[in-house]
Amino acid sequence: MSQYTPPPKVLLFDIGGVCVLSPFQAIIDYEQKHSVPQGYINYSIRALTPNGAWHQLERGEIPNDAAFMRATARTNDPVMYPALQKLKADGRFHLAALSNTTVFPDGHPYNERTGDDDIRDIFDVFVSSAHVGMRKPERPIYEYALAEIRKRWGDNIQPADIVFSDDIGENLKTAKQVGFRTIRVYLGRTADAVRELETYTGLKLLDQRDDGKARL
Repeated sequence: MSQYTPPPKVLLFDIGGVCVLSPFQAIIDYEQKHSVPQGYINYSIRALTPNGAWHQLERGEIPNDAAFMRATARTNDPVMYPALQKLKADGRFHLAALSNTTVFPDGHPYNERTGDDDIRDIFDVFVSSAHVGMRKPERPIYEYALAEIRKRWGDNIQPADIVFSDDIGENLKTAKQVGFRTIRVYLGRTADAVRELETYTGLKLLDQRDDGKARL
């Protein structure tokens, strides 16, 4: 007999590559445009862990004015965003975000709201790495997110009550160590992740016409 697994209380989401289009597409485009070997930029980022410029950006230690990548990563994913709207309207699940971010200088247009479809309006708890001085996949930011979730919705929420969706396996590995349930969102296969959310929630979230072929 299979063991009953209760539905989650909190759905926790990464932003880039999950709720909005992946910033990795801008990196791919840049490498192709400038004849940089494919994958070199991401390799360089990983090689400088944990104190490279990228990591400092995501902890808010230095400001960002590199708009080329974030322009791509501000467009709502055409598959995930409607699912988020349905979850928000249903109201049975708490929605929160945990994302590695950067800080733009004062007056930068990316500090402004993007309109009625601003992704931040979906979430009641939003943990931004650059604003809390921690980043994924480091364990402290997951514990911080759990504390913020409990502060908002009650101390009775346990790690296993949370399902975390992210597009990076290393981030999900730490989430599992903390005790979260996880969904891996693969590039170009957002619909598969939404189907997993349907299984967890029992809700119909995916448009039948959608083929899941969102741009990376």
